[in-house]
Amino acid sequence: MIALLYREDLKDVGIRLMRMLNAEELSCSRQPDITVIVGGDGTLLNALHRYPCVVDSLVVHVGSGNVNFYRSVRIGEMPLEEIAERISAEDFNVVEFSTIDAGHCLAVNEVVARSIDRRLLAFKISSGSLSLSGRADGVIISTPQGSTGYILSTFGPVVDYRIPAFVISFIAPYTLYLRPLVVPQEPVLVETLQDAEISCDGYDERRSRRFVVKLGKRKLRLAVFGEYDYHKRVLNRLLAQ
Repeated sequence: MIALLYREDLKDVGIRLMRMLNAEELSCSRQPDITVIVGGDGTLLNALHRYPCVVDSLVVHVGSGNVNFYRSVRIGEMPLEEIAERISAEDFNVVEFSTIDAGHCLAVNEVVARSIDRRLLAFKISSGSLSLSGRADGVIISTPQGSTGYILSTFGPVVDYRIPAFVISFIAPYTLYLRPLVVPQEPVLVETLQDAEISCDGYDERRSRRFVVKLGKRKLRLAVFGEYDYHKRVLNRLLAQ
């Protein structure tokens, strides 16, 4: 079964594809085999958190604009009829992206812990032999591909999505020795002295003083038409205005 979700301003494209594919509107009342998302990366991330069944399906992201990192194909890059034919014939390659599990939510990009007031967040991080503490406005733990997202604003490194690693970085660190870290994908324990707001990809906020981030058991499976050139997409992301 094929399910489809479109961004409201792309309704015409979404409705046309839905008819060509004989697809259903995404609802998770049934587990889709393929989920088609029409919109930007924000639409895709919103769908992943709003509809848990999406991550268990193959995702085809028909993207708008030039920056979409998780794009299968760009609108206008090929006729909609060809896109529909290739989806129906499963004429595509599949790229898998790791996820991170924060207990109450699953993230494709990053898990963020923020102070809920204007005070600095005092925290301790433990993972394997790593143990450090400090104060900052927040802590970010990202997947390799998530290193191209929010964590870039903290001057974190860009990591290839095929490398089994987490990236840990800090929002406006007060403790000067806190710098971005690339660590093995072992469980990361974060403990804070005051309540922190924990979110996954900007969604599913929850308050806690202790949480563990670990490698997710589920992966985002993305269909791509042609070669998936990760480094070209990273460069486009960095050069985007």
